[in-house]
Amino acid sequence: MEQIPLAAARRESIGKGPARQMRVEGQVPAILYSGGQEAAKLTLDKAEIDRVMRVSSGGTAFLSLTIGDDAPRMAVIKELQFDYLGKTVLHADFYEVRADQELTIDVPIELTGEPKGMTTGTLLSQTAYTAPVVGTVASIPDSLSLDVSEMEIGDALYSEELELPEGAKLESEEPFMVVSLSEAVLALEEEEELEGEEGEEGEEGAEGEEGAEDEKKSEEGGE
Repeated sequence: MEQIPLAAARRESIGKGPARQMRVEGQVPAILYSGGQEAAKLTLDKAEIDRVMRVSSGGTAFLSLTIGDDAPRMAVIKELQFDYLGKTVLHADFYEVRADQELTIDVPIELTGEPKGMTTGTLLSQTAYTAPVVGTVASIPDSLSLDVSEMEIGDALYSEELELPEGAKLESEEPFMVVSLSEAVLALEEEEELEGEEGEEGEEGAEGEEGAEDEKKSEEGGE
């Protein structure tokens, strides 16, 4: 998997006040966790973390993290905290990894080809956009491709049909659906049928109310 370069600086300040001031100045507070070592408190340029988010897949990325003048470290994004709109990164946690360390990363799935059975009125529905892959930094791919060109109406492709490079495997052996090709008109007919049933229920309810009203008036007239 490709490593994305990211520069950071060390910081001494902690707490909400200093963190708020960093954000005002276009900086993002961060922490780098390393197994068995004290976590390093960092600060990043907001523009830099935004760049990483643009080129990574949903926050999943391998980083070549350079802290000041130190040699680059291999790291992954552990957690990102966003604002209430879910757009601006407020805090970042990174985790340092070794080249031989086995990791689990959600890798994006890309569909290739045009389904053989794709016509007007059919629907190609992708139900899984990522797959959890286990491997080392070198063995985990940037993306997984799935060829849909042989699909006919009613077909579905599952995770077991994803091609993985040597040294990488799916986290779960239980297959899950990735994409299916179906008749879109079926969904429309079911919706119209459901609307028809609701309409009939409404009419029956109205008729029942009218009957009850007539009966009430008859009783009042008798009194």
